[in-house]
Amino acid sequence: MSFQTHPTYLDFEAANADFSHRLDACLDLITADAPLHARFLNTLSMMEHMGARRIMITQSHTDLAQDTLKHMAEEARHAFFFKRQADKFAGRSMDYTSADTIAPAFARMYFKRLESFIAQDLKDVENPGLVTYLYMSMIIEFRAVWSFGVYQTRLDTNAVKLSLKSLLAEEQGHLDEMEATLAQTGIGTSERINRYLAKERELFVKLLSALEGAVLTSSSSGHAAA
Repeated sequence: MSFQTHPTYLDFEAANADFSHRLDACLDLITADAPLHARFLNTLSMMEHMGARRIMITQSHTDLAQDTLKHMAEEARHAFFFKRQADKFAGRSMDYTSADTIAPAFARMYFKRLESFIAQDLKDVENPGLVTYLYMSMIIEFRAVWSFGVYQTRLDTNAVKLSLKSLLAEEQGHLDEMEATLAQTGIGTSERINRYLAKERELFVKLLSALEGAVLTSSSSGHAAA
């Protein structure tokens, strides 16, 4: 298969249609509860920070490209954006502890297991560190564009004054850049992309289930306290 026939974002949306309904319901509960919403925002900040940190660790070499530095800087800025919003909703400074995040162990597991799976699969290719970064970034950006789009819709529906539009545009830009770079280098294959997307979906379902469980528990505890 050629790279050009790999799944498009519309294919990704269609494959995740059932999950969007579950995420909608979860986000409705989250956005209705300011302290819980703060923890969710802080979890997103933690994940964006993990992404920026992994780029810094894995791409620290002498031929570091300008677009990679830009990607790292934008991921760090996204972490700051979500952290600032989290602190605002909480009315205090938050950290990345379990008390200030939602399902943090599953969030970390999602990222680390996906990266490990892709790296293991690419260990024998030329320049595996760069190729892993490109594939990992592309797969993650598929999910980021999808999930932030769902989140923005729920924010608008629930009249929460928070805009992710500029962040979404940057994530879409990252996705386009990774796709273009993989295509230009000739190392991208639809077979690999489909396999990595399937693994990502498996890990995302576990993260979503953990998020749903934590949110329902938190919401039930809040109602009981009230």
